[in-house]
Amino acid sequence: QDQGSPSRWPHTHVRGRNLTMTMWCSESHDDEYPEDDWNLYQSIDRVESLNTAGVTEAIGIFKPRAHRREPAPSMLSNADGELILKIWFRSPVNIRRFCVAACGAEGAEVLRRPSLVRCFTTPSAQSADFPGITEMEPVQSVELPENGDADISVACHLHAYSQVLFLLLHISGDKVPCGPICVSYIGLQGTHSHASRQAVDAKYEPLLTGQDGQDNDEKAAGDESHQCM
Repeated sequence: QDQGSPSRWPHTHVRGRNLTMTMWCSESHDDEYPEDDWNLYQSIDRVESLNTAGVTEAIGIFKPRAHRREPAPSMLSNADGELILKIWFRSPVNIRRFCVAACGAEGAEVLRRPSLVRCFTTPSAQSADFPGITEMEPVQSVELPENGDADISVACHLHAYSQVLFLLLHISGDKVPCGPICVSYIGLQGTHSHASRQAVDAKYEPLLTGQDGQDNDEKAAGDESHQCM
C-alpha cells in the first residue's frame, strides 16, 4: 500500500501553532472622549485628497463627535465643486453610519455645501481618479441634505461596508451655481477590529478505516494472545 496514505502516518503532535482571532469593538480608545461612539476616526491610517485647494491635511476633518460643528479644519474643493477622499484603515472596520457636513460654510458667499456623496469600498477604487471616477459604480450614492449642525447621518448598506480596509468618498455640490464646496466634518460610526494571535496546543491522530483498521485489530489481538501464553 502507498506509504503516503493516512493509515500509515504516525500519530502527530502539533504544538506552538498560532491562531489569529478577530474581536470587534465599538468602544472609543480616546481617553479624552471615552463615550464617543462615532470613533472610527481612531482606526484611520491615512487619508489622501484629490482636487482640493489649500494646505489642510484631509485627516483633520475626521474629528471626534464633540468637535463636529467646528468649521476648522475643513477641506475645500477646486472651482469645479468636486473632491475625492481616500481613507485607509489600520485594521478591518464595519461602517454602519456616516455623516458629511459643512459647518460654518453657509454664510460664505463663495463656498457651497456638499449635495452628493458616492461611496466605494472595493480595492480597485484605490487607484480611482478624475475623470474616471464618474464612470465607476459606487456601492452607495446619497443625496445630502443641509446639515449645518452635523446631526444628520446616513445608514450604510451592511454588506458593502463590512470588514473594509479602504473607503473612497466622491463628494460634489450642486452644478448650479458652480464653485468650490466645503467639507468640515466626516463622521464614521461602526465597529473596529482587534486581531490577536494565541498559541494553540493541538494533537492530531489519524483515523484508521477499511483494511488498515482490520490489520491493526488483528495485530492487537495477536499481541494479547502472546501475553496470555
